[in-house]
Amino acid sequence: MEYRKLISFGKSSFVVSLPKPWIGQNKLKKGDLIYMEENGPNLMLSKSTAKEGEEEKTKVINIDGKSFPLIMREVNSGYIQNYRTIILKGKEIKDKVKEIQQIFQNLIALEVMEQTSDSVIAKDFLNMDQVSIEELIRKMDIIARTMLNETISSISKDNYGNINERDKDVNRLYFLLYRAVLYNLEHLSNAMKKYKLGPADLLNKHFIGFYIEGVADEARRTARFIRQVKGGAKDKTTLISFLGKVEQHYINTMKAYYDKDVGYALKLSDSKALLNKELDVIDSKSQDLNFVTATSRIRRLISYVHSLGRLVYTSSNY
Repeated sequence: MEYRKLISFGKSSFVVSLPKPWIGQNKLKKGDLIYMEENGPNLMLSKSTAKEGEEEKTKVINIDGKSFPLIMREVNSGYIQNYRTIILKGKEIKDKVKEIQQIFQNLIALEVMEQTSDSVIAKDFLNMDQVSIEELIRKMDIIARTMLNETISSISKDNYGNINERDKDVNRLYFLLYRAVLYNLEHLSNAMKKYKLGPADLLNKHFIGFYIEGVADEARRTARFIRQVKGGAKDKTTLISFLGKVEQHYINTMKAYYDKDVGYALKLSDSKALLNKELDVIDSKSQDLNFVTATSRIRRLISYVHSLGRLVYTSSNY
């Protein structure tokens, strides 16, 4: 933290000098306007609140000699960092067209605009100022609840395909949420004015999305192994009952988040140990490897839900 002395200027004004590195970083010069936004006892400074002249970033990725997962990670990285145009180049484009199209389809609002034998150009036309982080969290939550319910149903019927597709939807929303958080960190004045979100709030929202995405992932993985369990009807009934408790624990935890109920979140914090203890008993009665693998995924799911609750009672705004 750096301190600057407040200097009296005339009879009714005060001035404070701005750090030279900040001036250089924001490419400011003498005569430029500095925008100020009040936030309680804090005063936020920014170089501009207007976006019209903001330069759109372009990312160029050479795909030759790279694996599909690596190409996907590079594209996802560019998307999250708010590159509005992503260009893939290389001689191998023609051999990987279907895989490349799938990468772009998995990202919200990123559309292929031009395609040749050695390049693919995708552009994003999403207005990030209109993207509500809280709305994205609610959408992720709704899908995660459905996935948990369908995971329970998967014990008696094979609906893994549906669960897998819903997980992809959660991933799309999480990437956009991550991007929105970074965008708002770069435009804090707008985030404070429009959404009342400061840096700590944005970090909190990112972790909420991260843990919901984790819940969805583990629900999918649990369903994948459950469908291979060869136990009897009694084992399946036991697992259905237990997963129902986990589902309700998630619902209760999200209620604490939406209501900003610290007391309720603290009360729910004991549930992780209790659920894991009950799962120990269930585990000890099965020799099925797929059953034990499924319960290990459920433990991770419970851990993600617990982390969600912890965010509620450790956040300074709750």
